[in-house]
This record gives sequence, structure tokens and C-alpha cells, in this order.
Amino acid sequence: MRAILAILGAIVGAVVGYIGAFFTAYPIFVAIEGSDMNGGIAMGVAVTVGPLMAIVMAILFLFLVLKLVKPKPRPEPVIDPNEDPDEKFFRPPPGKGPGPDTQTLVAVGVVILMIVLGVNWLWG
Repeated sequence: MRAILAILGAIVGAVVGYIGAFFTAYPIFVAIEGSDMNGGIAMGVAVTVGPLMAIVMAILFLFLVLKLVKPKPRPEPVIDPNEDPDEKFFRPPPGKGPGPDTQTLVAVGVVILMIVLGVNWLWG
């Protein structure tokens, strides 16, 4: 569930970033360059600044959701009383998982794949 929320958060972040580029960058460029008679400034924002802001906001929203939604606690391993006493040195310390959180890895991987494919499609 955490991975799905993070991926949806990245998609929402990309949309917010793209639309936000028109509310922030477009007025600044029009103020610097002058009036936009033929829409050249708007096309420039739509093809350059908009996608860049979408990428930045998607990554920001991804890590924001991953930070706010806590992972499920892992069950503590049951220690076998008949095991070799040297085995305790190979077990992770209490409270630590044996590896990285797979939902975080899936969410980050899917978002990076979406960004790479989107940039490749746009600027192909």
C-alpha cells in the first residue's frame, strides 16, 4: 500500500509541478521578455520548464509520501533455544530488518522508470 501511495503521490506531484510552472515561470518570463503575441513563451514553458518542474515535484512528492507513511513493523524473529551460540552474531540487531524496505524500492524504481520514459518520449 505504501508503494502505491508513493507512486500516486509522484503522479500528483508531476501534475502539480507542470501546472505550477505556468503559474510561476510564465508570468516571470512575460515580465522579462514582454508580451507573448504568438505564444512562443508559453510553448517554451510547456516544453522546457514545465517538464523540469514536473520531475522535481514528482521526486519531492515521492519522498514526502515515503516519509509520512510509515512502513509496517516487522515481526521479531523467534530465537530457537537449540541453535548454535555463534549464530547470534549473524542475526541483525533487534528492531532492524534483514534488508531494505521492498515497497520503498518498488516505488522509487517505478517513479524513476516513469520519469525516464516520459523524458525519452518528450525529448526523444
